Amino acid sequence: MLTPCRIALAAAVLVVVAVAPIARAHPEGFSGLRVHVEPDRVRAELSIHTRDTGRWFPPGKYPDYVPQVTRVLAATAGELLEISFDEQPVRHTSARAFAAEPGLLEVDIEYPPPPPGTRTMQIWSKHLPQLPRGHQQLLFVFDENGQILLEETLSTDQDAAICDLPAQTATTTSATAPSTTPPPRRSRSRISFFLLGVEHIVTGYDHLLFLAALLLVCKTFREAAAVITFFTVAHSITLALAALNLVRLSGWIAEPAIAASIIYVGLENLFGQHRLAWRALVTFGFGLVHGLGFASVLREVGLGSTQVGLTMPLLKFSAGLESGQLFIAAVTLCVLLTLRKRTSFERRWVPALSVLISLAGAFWLVERLVSG
Repeated sequence: MLTPCRIALAAAVLVVVAVAPIARAHPEGFSGLRVHVEPDRVRAELSIHTRDTGRWFPPGKYPDYVPQVTRVLAATAGELLEISFDEQPVRHTSARAFAAEPGLLEVDIEYPPPPPGTRTMQIWSKHLPQLPRGHQQLLFVFDENGQILLEETLSTDQDAAICDLPAQTATTTSATAPSTTPPPRRSRSRISFFLLGVEHIVTGYDHLLFLAALLLVCKTFREAAAVITFFTVAHSITLALAALNLVRLSGWIAEPAIAASIIYVGLENLFGQHRLAWRALVTFGFGLVHGLGFASVLREVGLGSTQVGLTMPLLKFSAGLESGQLFIAAVTLCVLLTLRKRTSFERRWVPALSVLISLAGAFWLVERLVSG
């Protein structure tokens, strides 16, 4: 006999089957481009995650994916990026591509140095149309001392930027008198790491589902506040340590572990006793793992280096994460506490939603283990 509870469970399974392939658990949308202007060369470092290259390099066409794709990227470096000095394009002198870490590809391209008297350098990220719709690329340009000359967000709508070169680059060694006209100032689209953090948490479906699973069995605001606090403190610790390269856990381990944490909490909602002390301990432990997942987006855009001046971007990114998370948690908690007033919620909907959460976590776990 089909009881309301069984109907709810069946509906949960159908929702997971329909929705899980669409919700990929992470935003497809960030890469990093770092350009170093040095006395004897210009060096570009491009970082792209393999989850963003599926349309560009279909896995079916490249069975040995990373080695084959990196060979193609190195061989076609001129189609990836174009550097111009005072609107005069230059050819690259060397290029190599490799896996910086599991899932993260890096292409290093070198160009000749700016000629004496050069005032501007143009950077055209020609490959952006090949990446997912809405993809954002964070561009940093450094001088020889590691100081930031330009930071900008590139996209398919704005795939190029102009950087004013420092005065020492613009000096001449010939008899030609240097120009007395200051180089034109360029409008800069500064990167908002706060919004980057908000976007990452809003589109980080696995993190949100884990948080929802925790809140699902909280009966009071005190319990919910404790759980959210432990989760926030834990992932903030590992986010900072991982972004500073003090702690590093391979994505092959971190991503499946995040999916496993979702399965565990969903099952504990069904079979556990929901003691606050134990839930707080579990939340803190899994929060440490989730922090490593949060840190991955900073490494992808090249912020795993103190050269970028990591402290402020990290603080802003964390503030964005926490602000987005607190807003979503507040809305979720209000809905759950309202639903909890119904007598059927604890008996029917908590089990049904917990099964749904565990199934979604299981889907992501299998997907991540299979994809490696």
